[in-house]
Amino acid sequence: MQSYPSNPRTKSDCLTRVISNEQVAQDHYLLRCACPEIASSVRAGQFIHVLISQGAGLLLRRPFTVYTIEADQITMLYQIIGEGTAVLSHLKPGDSLRVLGPLGNAFRIPSEPNPAIIVGGGAGIASLMLLAVALRQAGMRTLGLVGSMNRARLLSVTDLKKIGVETHIATDDGSVGHHGFVTEILTQILEQPQAYDLHSLVIYACGPNGMLRAVTKITKNCRVPAQVAMESRMGCAMGVCLGCVCKVRTPDGGFEYQRVCTEGPVFNAADIVW
Repeated sequence: MQSYPSNPRTKSDCLTRVISNEQVAQDHYLLRCACPEIASSVRAGQFIHVLISQGAGLLLRRPFTVYTIEADQITMLYQIIGEGTAVLSHLKPGDSLRVLGPLGNAFRIPSEPNPAIIVGGGAGIASLMLLAVALRQAGMRTLGLVGSMNRARLLSVTDLKKIGVETHIATDDGSVGHHGFVTEILTQILEQPQAYDLHSLVIYACGPNGMLRAVTKITKNCRVPAQVAMESRMGCAMGVCLGCVCKVRTPDGGFEYQRVCTEGPVFNAADIVW
């Protein structure tokens, strides 16, 4: 598989300005800014660390994935979940942001055009959009499974369809698509071996830990490799504060704690001790 490891020499700490910041779903916004240094070097799965506003008294940066790249511009798809993202949602065109990145490792993409399934739960789909573009550019048949609480919070379906990703939807309340969890759709697909060659299939996922745990169990039972992008609160995003560790199996049968910000955020699903 092709690998895009993090390279410290490519990191940039840029002062950029907001181009647009629009609501795209209930409590979810898409922010666009010009950031050529990061746009030219970020890989699918990597993230940026954003200093939202010095004037708001928010001392720590917040981690966000890069959703799309268009020329020298990057976008961030984010959900309002706390004070920082609430402040972010009120930024207007012309306001400034300091952005550090790209950080972390990246998804590994097969060198052969194998079929792929991406599984996104809630705002976790934001971490998979660059990946979907890369998979399609590599000529890979790509299936997108998108989960949401309800229709009002549904994200990215139109964007995925535009690049030729066959998309299936699941909502908790049944307001659109499958009534239930997105992992139930994954199970149904993997139980139909005629639909995909499980020996060549690769699965990628990002979302709540409960969803990732379920993806890991399903793919392990079917002997299909899976990569997951872990989400975590990060104090420094440079591997120093150790505030974002997760438990990972080691080859000798033991385990160790690895940093989501540096050894991750992308891990082999089977390696995580849930």
